[in-house]
Amino acid sequence: MTVARLPCAAQVFAAALFALVAMSPASAEENLVAPAPTPPPAAGPTKDAAQGFCGDATAPAKDLIARYSASANLKQVYKSGQFVAYSDNEKAPTLMYTFTVEGQPAHPAAVCRRVVKDGEQVTIKMDVVCDGEAESCNKLKNDFNVMTARMQAEVDSRIKSDGK
Repeated sequence: MTVARLPCAAQVFAAALFALVAMSPASAEENLVAPAPTPPPAAGPTKDAAQGFCGDATAPAKDLIARYSASANLKQVYKSGQFVAYSDNEKAPTLMYTFTVEGQPAHPAAVCRRVVKDGEQVTIKMDVVCDGEAESCNKLKNDFNVMTARMQAEVDSRIKSDGK
């Protein structure tokens, strides 16, 4: 079984992303040119390292699974013999966590996808922590990259068609 067997959760996530974009009013501040970002320090911990999993501190996959599975702010939106998915909102998610379950070849693994809006640009960002066998983790990451790319293309297409 591959990640592609998550169509329900992925479709709900993509549809909700579009709804979020469509409902977000543009503000005058979004039209301003932002200054160039300050480069990170050459040594020592960086913000990205500290917030490496959907804006939170990264950890081993089993710890991430335990952390988010128990979160009162998330609802389970999908479950199979291979994966379980949680979201911040069942009908209009902006954040989705998908975890492998015992017996899935890449287990333990945690995947986070979230909506990032920068002005008119909407991007689906993905973070993966996989502590299973390297080959299985590579397959899992590839499968989720493909699924996320499809979702991004759908969101981009809807934004473009609504902008006409």
